[in-house]
Amino acid sequence: MTTLLILSGVAFGQDERPRPSFDPYLLAQVWATVYDMDVAAQADPAGYGDPEDDPGFKLRRARVGFTGEWERLDYGVVVGVSSGADPIISDLTNQRIGIIDAYGAYTFGDPERISTRVVFGTQRVPYGRENLISSRELAFQERTIASNHLGPFREVGVLADVQAFGARARVGVFNGNDSLFGDTDPGVMLAGRLEYTLGPGDPYRTYGPVERWTLGVGGGALFNPQAATRTLSYGGDLIFRVSGLTVLAEAHMDQLTPTLSEVYEPAVLVQTRRWGAFGQVGYAVGPVEPVARFELFDDDTDTQDNGDVMIGVFGVTTHWLEDHLRLGGGYVLRLETFGASIPNDTVRLWGQVSF
Repeated sequence: MTTLLILSGVAFGQDERPRPSFDPYLLAQVWATVYDMDVAAQADPAGYGDPEDDPGFKLRRARVGFTGEWERLDYGVVVGVSSGADPIISDLTNQRIGIIDAYGAYTFGDPERISTRVVFGTQRVPYGRENLISSRELAFQERTIASNHLGPFREVGVLADVQAFGARARVGVFNGNDSLFGDTDPGVMLAGRLEYTLGPGDPYRTYGPVERWTLGVGGGALFNPQAATRTLSYGGDLIFRVSGLTVLAEAHMDQLTPTLSEVYEPAVLVQTRRWGAFGQVGYAVGPVEPVARFELFDDDTDTQDNGDVMIGVFGVTTHWLEDHLRLGGGYVLRLETFGASIPNDTVRLWGQVSF
């Protein structure tokens, strides 16, 4: 005689394997330009790190979608819109709703010891800590000039992510042409990153108390042989967190080399080197987080012109409702180290809702 024991509505022996989860993702970032130091009433010459916003409001980012997991599989699809960092890299695609993330991943091994996660789809390229920090975690809701101009963001490809005892290595192959619909040039982009983290804190967050100190150091490189231009980039970064203090620093350099092509024009006419670096310090006291950031950028090391810029950002962000709501404001100081000086400082307020 077989007896089936039922307790609290659950039959012993019943298959209780976890089911796929679907967690909603929402992000909205709004800027208000209080003051913009203009030369012309309508539009000034485009400059690195200057979105040329007149006083008023702007939707910096809006994203919606979901992430989830099922046993060793995780996945996500997020769509959204972005207004762009500055006119030099902004175009009409920033004003259209498009796919931000669309990926699936499978994890092999033991996540507590040695694991390998293989990701395929549209995803972040493993290059530069600031580029890998989620936009919802950025202190000023904007990345530096170096991150925006020297590093890629998302590409379609496949990535292997290996983690073991604080060390992490990521290697990926991507289209390298910022297109969701196939590779339009003969080569693919190769990118890799190595890093090591000491301590329990998240090395990709700059806000939140850390009981014990956390130090993360990393470096990476990428090679992108496009149809008429070959790009080699490399750089390093570090983050230090203890209590409410966060220190973040990063430096990158890339080399653009024109190649022969009868179809495409190269991005540069001669071999060109560019570099950029920044340092950021913030200290959170409860929900209040004052932050200062100083950055340098040179778009051609062989020339001295308005492509050599310095930017200082000084502001305060407040965190509410378990950090689902952020409100803040600050001053953006822009200086041209060579060439013509342009009055282009900005006073900006910002708000963010995220889930």
